[in-house]
Order: sequence, then structure tokens, then C-alpha cells
Amino acid sequence: MNNVTHALCRAAASGDAQQVADVLASGVPPDMRETDRSRTALDQAVWNNHPYVVRILLAAGADPDAKMGEYHETYALRYAAPRSMYEVAQHLLDAGARPDGPVSADQTTPLILAAAQGDVGMVRLLLDRGASPNLVIELQLVEGAAEKLGIPARYSPLSSAAESGHLETVQLLLERGARPDDEVLESVTRGLGRAELTYSFNRRGSIEEFALVREVIERARNIS
Repeated sequence: MNNVTHALCRAAASGDAQQVADVLASGVPPDMRETDRSRTALDQAVWNNHPYVVRILLAAGADPDAKMGEYHETYALRYAAPRSMYEVAQHLLDAGARPDGPVSADQTTPLILAAAQGDVGMVRLLLDRGASPNLVIELQLVEGAAEKLGIPARYSPLSSAAESGHLETVQLLLERGARPDDEVLESVTRGLGRAELTYSFNRRGSIEEFALVREVIERARNIS
């Protein structure tokens, strides 16, 4: 069985849809791993952004919420969301993937990650499929670590978008019911302080965009 499983995973990684379909037709379970530490075919297909193969595997019963990654450190929708993998995300959601993912205290959600990137299309897709605009994740960090590193220990979709200066994403989240609390305003201040840094992981807005983000959030706070 290991040889067939290896063939399935290799075909999924390369995007060979016909080979994937042929191996599945032979009766191989789509979530089969060669070893407990091995990656599944769905993992490989998502990792390499092969939407059609993802669709085939999900149709065959692959678990859309299964752990994936080199260390099984994430799951498919969480991986796809900040990378603008729209087709992959749609197939996963169609197959029953939870829009907020398997919520964990040590991982931000797909929506939080997409909001941090300012990916309005992905944010809208996740919200349309039921992701919560107000789900807060509190990372389990060593006491005092967040303050020393200058990073927040609590994340929400709105605070993540605000900290990165993404005006359109902030507006969309507010329209969908995101609450502009004190932490959101703090995130704008924190993001503004980093606006000129070029090595940030997130695509950040300009100083002018941060000013507009603050204005929009303060207006929303006054209305609420």
C-alpha cells in the first residue's frame, strides 16, 4: 500500500490529475499517509496550489480540515487564505472546511491572515461562508514576550487589517459587523510605527492610508 500511497502523493504534488484519479479508483483512501509523519495527497496538492487535484481529492472524501505542512503545523484553508489561493479555498469550503478553521489558541484564523494581507477578495469569500468578523485569538506566549517583541498577543480580523493599514479591508469588516474596540485603535498606532519598514511580512499601507484607517475606525466607534 505504501508504494501506491507514495504514487498518489507524488501525483498530487505535481498536479497530475489523471494519475490521482487513477490511483483513487484503485481503492486507495485519499487521506492515506505512508507514515504517521508523512504528508497526505491533499496536503501536497494544496501546498503546490493545484485546485483541480484538490477538488478530485475532496470529492473522494479527503478531510478538508486535516492537519498539513512539513510538521503538520497548519491546515489547508489556513494555508490557502493568505496566499490568495481562491480556487483552492472555494473547493475546501464547498467540501465542508470550517471557515474559521479548527480554532486553536496558538494559531490565527484564515480570516485573520487574509485580513493582514489586505486580500479583500479572500476576506469577502470567508465572510460569505460564515467566518466570524469578531473572533479573537489569543496566542499562548511566554509572559512578557509580546511586549518585548512589540507584537500583540491578541488578534482579530479587524485589528490585523488595521495594523497593516488596509483601508478597503477595514471598511469591509466594519460593514460586516466587526467591532472597533480599543485594541483595534492600538493596532493602528502600532502599524503606523512600522509603516516605513520594508522587511515586514505583511503588505503594509502608506502613512496616508494609516491616517484614513484611523479616521474610519474612529468614525465607526462614534456611531456605535
